[in-house]
Parts: sequence; C-alpha cells; structure tokens
Amino acid sequence: MPTFAYKGVTRQGRAASGTVQADTPRSARARLREQGILASHLEEATAEHVSGLRALFSSRRVRPRELARLLRQLATLIAAEIPLVDAVGAVERRQRKPMLAATLAAVRADLTAGDSLEAAVARHPRVFPPMYRGMIRAGEEAGALDRVILRIAEHAEASARLQERLRAAMTYPLIMMIVGTGVVAFLLAYVVPEVTRVFAESRQTLPVATRALMALGEVAAAYGTQILLSLAACALVLRSWAASERGARQLERILYRIPWLGTVLRNVAMARFSHTLATLVSGGVPLVTALEVSRAAAGSRLVADALGEAREAVTGGESLVSVLERSGLFPPMIVDMVAVGEKSGRLEEMLEKAAAALDEEISVHVDTAASLVEPVMILLMAGVVLFVVLAIMIPIFEMNRLVQ
Repeated sequence: MPTFAYKGVTRQGRAASGTVQADTPRSARARLREQGILASHLEEATAEHVSGLRALFSSRRVRPRELARLLRQLATLIAAEIPLVDAVGAVERRQRKPMLAATLAAVRADLTAGDSLEAAVARHPRVFPPMYRGMIRAGEEAGALDRVILRIAEHAEASARLQERLRAAMTYPLIMMIVGTGVVAFLLAYVVPEVTRVFAESRQTLPVATRALMALGEVAAAYGTQILLSLAACALVLRSWAASERGARQLERILYRIPWLGTVLRNVAMARFSHTLATLVSGGVPLVTALEVSRAAAGSRLVADALGEAREAVTGGESLVSVLERSGLFPPMIVDMVAVGEKSGRLEEMLEKAAAALDEEISVHVDTAASLVEPVMILLMAGVVLFVVLAIMIPIFEMNRLVQ
C-alpha cells in the first residue's frame, strides 16, 4: 500500500505533517479527515520524505504510555500471525500523532527494504530506548517477538505509572514551595528591612534565625546568577561524564552502593536479563548466543560486562552458575535458580521464576517509595516554612516588646 506525505492543519488550527497509508490520494485525504486533519498538501512519499521525517522527529521523545499503547497493538497483530510489515503498517494507520506515524512509516520502509525490526527501530533512539532494542533482537532470535514486545509494553506502562505517581506526589509540595518562595521574597523585600531598621535604631541585636535568613537573601541577591550558572555548568560536566563509557560504569557502581536505590536498580537489570535469557533459551537459541544478545537488553553496562565474561567462560567449558557467582554482581536468588536450572535442564523455567520474583520485589519497593515521597516533601517544606516564620515573627514580637 502506498505511503503519502502530507501537510495540513488539525481541527484546533495547529499545523500537522506526517505520512499516511492509503490506496489513492483521495482515500488518504479521507483517512486524514477521520483523524481530524485537513490536508493542504499531499503527495506520495519517497525515501527522501521518510528520511526527512525521521530527521525532523529524531529530537523529540515519546511518552512511555504512548509507546506502550503502540507496542501492545503491534504485539497483538504479530501474535495473530499478521506479517510484520503489515502489522507495523496497521499500527501506523491508527496513530493520531504525526511523530509516531512518521516513525512507524520509516520503520515499515526499512522492513520492506529487508532490515530486521531491531535494525529498523535502532534508527529512532528517541522513541525506542537501547534496552528495548536489545529485547527486540532477543525476540527475533528466539522467534517470540510478540511476547517480547508485550513485555516491553508492560515495562513502558510501569514506567508511565511511576512517573504519574511521582508527579502527583510532587504537585502539592511544589505548589507549597512556589507560594512559600513568593511569601519569603515579599517579607525579605518589605517586612524584614523595616524590622531591621527598628532594631538598629533601638540598638538591639537581631535574632540568629533572622540574621541567617537575611544573610541567605543577601547571598542570593549578590551571587544568585553566578550560583545558577555554576550549577548548570556542573550539571553539564556530570552529564558528559555519565555519558562516557568509563563514567557510566563508575556511576553505576556508585548507584549500586546506595541503600534501597542500588537494590532496585540492580533488580531491574537482573529481571530484564532473566526475562531475556529465558526467552532466548526457550526459543532454542544456544546459551553462548543468548548471553551475547542478553547483554544489550540488560540496560546496565556492569551487567553487560559480566555477561560478556560469562559468554567467554561458557565458551571455554565453564558452567554459567560458577561465572555468575564469581562476578559478585548477581543476587544469590539468581545464582541459586541458575544452578538448579542447569542441573535439572530447566534453565528457562528457573529464570522466569527468578524474574517474576524480582518483578514483584521491584513493584513493592517502587510503591513504597512513591507513597513516601509526598509526606517526606511536605515535612521538608514544613521545616523550611517553620524556619522562615520564626525568622520573621520573632523579631516582630521583640519589636512589639521594645515599643511597649
């Protein structure tokens, strides 16, 4: 079915552009009208159009929930034994957002040209993160693409739920912080100077809390811009360092040592590794190849390095459990499950059980953290507000006493 590139406006008057699949230009315009888009320009898309759209949208990120919805649709169609190119095309036609439609059009064009799905989605890192691409490769290797894509959708939905819960938990404290900052700025600008003048005229010393608050205000007024610029520069340097291979490994080592957070991050990587390796082994992929493919799906450089060493050791005749135990990175549960799986010949079953247990543990940890964010933030803000109120009100009470 031909692909048409279009430009037009939505019912809300916003500019829209992208691609749409249809048999004829007339049916393409009709399909766009169903999506609420009035096309002002329409022509059959060429490879240049697809490349241009890919470049246009490469700098934009897609929301996890949107990606999850897209992947669920794709997994359902693949499970129904619809050819992959047709399945991607069908999901593309359902997309109302030009960015996702253009991305899927580019993926479908690459699939038609003979690329694998993993290679096609790799050209869209803003939509498909690297760890997802590794899992897609595992699904293609094992012949279980629908199961793997469904698992990716579940992961994206879990990420979206966590973001929404944290955003909801942070809304009230954020409003408090904004209002409190405005009130403090007003008091520092108008009330505190008058109080200071009265105390100076009466030759009385201001309370310690008031002097501390005034000192903070003076520092912010005198060096606020420099402080913000310095913090921004430090953030850029840290981001550049964390993006490097060496920096990313060092950062992971630091994060893994942090109580609670390190446990959650390690369990996430281990669950992803266990799911991927189980899928590959159950699909008949040799263990050495499965370990190599699992490296990209782990989402952790340290775990990927450990799996690379495990691959070399297994190639040399060692057992997988001995290598994992020697690395010191894998939890005892994973090591024990792999040991039982190797002895019983049911490695994939044991890995799936370990992954399920890790998923449950991660869910408990995340739910606990999300439920604690709001009260902790409220307590912190209450402490700040209490300090400011004391710093402002104590001198006012003292001033009243002096006047009397």
